[in-house]
Amino acid sequence: MRTTPRKPSFRLHFSMIRLALGLWAAALLLGGCAAGAKTSAAAVRQYALEYPSPAFGNLEPVSDSIRVEPLSIARAFSNASMVYRSRPFVYGDDAYNRWKIKPSVMISDLLLRDMKSAGLFGGVFSGSDAESGDYALGGVIEELYEQEERDGGKAVLSLNVTLLNRSRQNAGSRLIFQKNYRSVQALETGDAESMARAVSKAMEALSREIILDAYQAMRGNGETGTKASPPRGLSVR
Repeated sequence: MRTTPRKPSFRLHFSMIRLALGLWAAALLLGGCAAGAKTSAAAVRQYALEYPSPAFGNLEPVSDSIRVEPLSIARAFSNASMVYRSRPFVYGDDAYNRWKIKPSVMISDLLLRDMKSAGLFGGVFSGSDAESGDYALGGVIEELYEQEERDGGKAVLSLNVTLLNRSRQNAGSRLIFQKNYRSVQALETGDAESMARAVSKAMEALSREIILDAYQAMRGNGETGTKASPPRGLSVR
């Protein structure tokens, strides 16, 4: 007996169409996610501080050595995102413009570099070196942000720095000075590159002052340093 092939049911056709539509939608979703990820990655820019190490002319170096400890940083400014302050009590993170490395590491490295380049000390060691140094310099980064204002933004950088004489037996007499250093630099434009440039200028100014203060205190064998002082007059208002 001759038989005719059975026609596909409507339900089978509908299932096949639904499967095709599902695969097409999944392909579009995956493609969109991949494109979005590439776009987001490309939109994030990283910045680092750049400036020449300060020069100090013909100052006679001291024979004592100094150890530069890694600087800590206030938690409000410890992440890699650039921080801005729009008004009192209101801060924000710029997720698309970030520091290339943690600000505490970047600024510590620059201060160590500048102290080595200064040629004013018998030796300059880092916190990871085996040598302890006759003196120890450390501190905390207390502020690092962009101050947003109607007439243009400003970069704010402040450090609290401590110098200790490690050679003194009495721990209570080791403190030579603990000083605040603060610089405010105007941004040329409102973009992140201008922020990096302004913070670089601020760090250059602070580094020079810190090195000179440490040098003068060590030259006087720690007798000329003061144990506390108001912020240095480095701000540009």
